[in-house]
Amino acid sequence: MSGNNMMEVLFVSNTNDNQLSCSAWDFRTGTNLMNYKGGGGGAGSHTLSVLRSEYIVAGNPTKPLLHVWPINAQEQMTAIRFVVPGAVTALALSPDGSYMVAGIQETLYVWHVLTGRMMNTLSKHYQTVTCVKFTSDGSHFVSCGKDGAVLVWNLTRVVAHEENLAPLYTFNDHGLPVTDVYIGTGGMRGYMFTVSLDRSCKIYDLNSGTLLLSVVFAEGLQSVTVNALETQVFVGTNSGSILDFFVNDVPRVKEYHFEEAPKQFSGHTKPSVVNCLALSADGKTLVSGASDSQVLVWNISSRQLVKTLTFKGAITNLHLKLTNPAIFNPEHKQPLVFAASLKRMIDPEGADEMPIEITVDSSTFDDECHYNTIQTQQPIASGLASIAGPLTTSTDCKSEDKEEIKALRQEIDRLRHINKKLFEVSSKQLLRAQKRK
Repeated sequence: MSGNNMMEVLFVSNTNDNQLSCSAWDFRTGTNLMNYKGGGGGAGSHTLSVLRSEYIVAGNPTKPLLHVWPINAQEQMTAIRFVVPGAVTALALSPDGSYMVAGIQETLYVWHVLTGRMMNTLSKHYQTVTCVKFTSDGSHFVSCGKDGAVLVWNLTRVVAHEENLAPLYTFNDHGLPVTDVYIGTGGMRGYMFTVSLDRSCKIYDLNSGTLLLSVVFAEGLQSVTVNALETQVFVGTNSGSILDFFVNDVPRVKEYHFEEAPKQFSGHTKPSVVNCLALSADGKTLVSGASDSQVLVWNISSRQLVKTLTFKGAITNLHLKLTNPAIFNPEHKQPLVFAASLKRMIDPEGADEMPIEITVDSSTFDDECHYNTIQTQQPIASGLASIAGPLTTSTDCKSEDKEEIKALRQEIDRLRHINKKLFEVSSKQLLRAQKRK
């Protein structure tokens, strides 16, 4: 895909009584690109994710279900039902799309997306999980809760089935529920920004696990986003205001009390709750969604409102995704990323259900009618490990064995044909994925 064809697409979810729960927009022109139907009234806050510009995944706010739509189809997937242990309160997908983390009440559930296998459950929050975010490199994820805790988890240790696993870091600096978190670039060498109903925005250094700064506002905070340089921080409040501050302008103190800004982003109905914020890739445009059913598009430098999108219910999620608009073409073929339903419990023996890859080399049969080794390799869990089991049999060439050897040769030819087809399909998908990038 040519970079000239790329555009930023805004994905919006809102709570309402009809079946329209999520939609895609060209926010610069206000053009509706796609409506995703059948979500049962909308996606809960922090439960909408875009999987590699290929699928939309959203949590049902009242039922133990996930809704999944191909990005170019109005109707959700029906071949596989995504039943989970309870109503999802927070959802995040790893950057590579391999793992999914869902908060259900105070527990975190981690699944391997392709196989649906549940990798682990984590119960370190004391109240409902409110949001989950991955680091930019996907090596760690962060969970926040109504208990005011912010926990940092190592993904590798989580999927390794470690029992009684403790978070890498536990931050209990907020006195009220944490409502949103933003993680900058650089993986664990980046900064983390959290906001809470306790009126504070806190900045952490993930590398050292230390609190760098706490900025206290006059009202409770509901959402946060940060520019690419991580110098300007935007926060949405519980009264409809959008405020910002420059990190470099804050005095070198641990706690700074923010004074009312002379120029705010004023446009949402007051009082309303600014549930979500998003920044364009060029850093010039801010998009906000609130409980007043409006999505507002702002020019940051002038702080002027440039566009208003009105919906039928409170806005719960905003996602800006730089992608090629050709993905919305109905003929666009989506790769298979969900091969099985989500498991509802951890099953270490679940690996037995994984596809078995058989590697057979016809050269293992010699001219004297001896056959040596056929190896089977079975992927385990995350695909990072495999068990190889050699099966070795040796026999003399007897007349009754000739038919068996003939049958084995035919089986080898059949398996070679299957492997060739698998290689061709995989190669095409990889090339298609590279072109999309």
